[in-house]
Amino acid sequence: MKLRWLVGLITLGLALVLTSCGASLPAGCPPDCIGENLAGRNLNEVDLSNANLIDTTLTKTSMIRANLTNANLRGARMDQANLESATLDQAQLLGTDLRNANLRNASLSQTDLRGADLSGASLTRVDLTSTVMNGVDLSKAEMIGSILSNVDLNGLDASESNLSGAELSSSNLAGSILTFSDLSGANLQGANLSGSLLNLLSMVGSDLSNADLSGALMVGANLTGANLNGANLSGVSFVGANLSGADLRGADLNGAILTLPLPPNAPADFDYQTLTGAELRSAILQTSLAKALFDPLMIDLNELSIKAFLKDAQLQGIIYDDQTIWPLGFDIPASAIHSP
Repeated sequence: MKLRWLVGLITLGLALVLTSCGASLPAGCPPDCIGENLAGRNLNEVDLSNANLIDTTLTKTSMIRANLTNANLRGARMDQANLESATLDQAQLLGTDLRNANLRNASLSQTDLRGADLSGASLTRVDLTSTVMNGVDLSKAEMIGSILSNVDLNGLDASESNLSGAELSSSNLAGSILTFSDLSGANLQGANLSGSLLNLLSMVGSDLSNADLSGALMVGANLTGANLNGANLSGVSFVGANLSGADLRGADLNGAILTLPLPPNAPADFDYQTLTGAELRSAILQTSLAKALFDPLMIDLNELSIKAFLKDAQLQGIIYDDQTIWPLGFDIPASAIHSP
């Protein structure tokens, strides 16, 4: 009796192992896997190159080092999938659900990710220079050290994402949302960030030389030690931002807002810090800061968080030269360092 029970247990264990591995794919898959449910399977190192995986469910599927070259994954569900070191070259992932997926060290050469949802996904150390990424959602994504040079990311939502140390030189990020993101140490030389929402983000030590940030909102942003040499900063709102030690040589700050704007006809003793509730928001909405409050990620900020950035920009130890263009009537701070 005990022997039969032991044999049965072993048989069940083997069945579970075989079921969990990628050996038991549906008949005809690959190449035809349309609409199949492969959720939670172990497909590590499986060759699915050229496979048709349209509308396939791959939720929580492990595909470490899998070969998905030229695979068609349009509309597939790949949320929480593990694609670490997988090859997705020339694959089609239009509208694919990749929320919280692991794509660390994956190969995405000429991959089409248009309209894909990569919110919360990990793309650390991934080369995306030849990847098509129009309309991609990268909010809360981890992209430490990723390469996105010369990539068209117009209108990108990468709010609350980690792009520290990323390579973004000459990329088009116009009209993007990067509020609460971390781009510390990132290379943004010559990048286009015009009209973007960059509120409360960190760009400590980032290289923004010759970048176009015209019209961007950078309320409460941390730009300590950033290189803004030759950058177009015209019309940028720097209210509450920290630019201490930043290099502003040759930068154009024409029309930039560096001091806290007050409501029209405000009395001499006016102080935002004494206001609360609707009175505080009403006062802000009468100024140029109103645009910042309509940032989707700032609408619901509590009063304590709002009051934290209601102050002039910090400019201690900034570096400037004769080519730096200041806002009309702006008084250069005494701590600023003039470079010949």
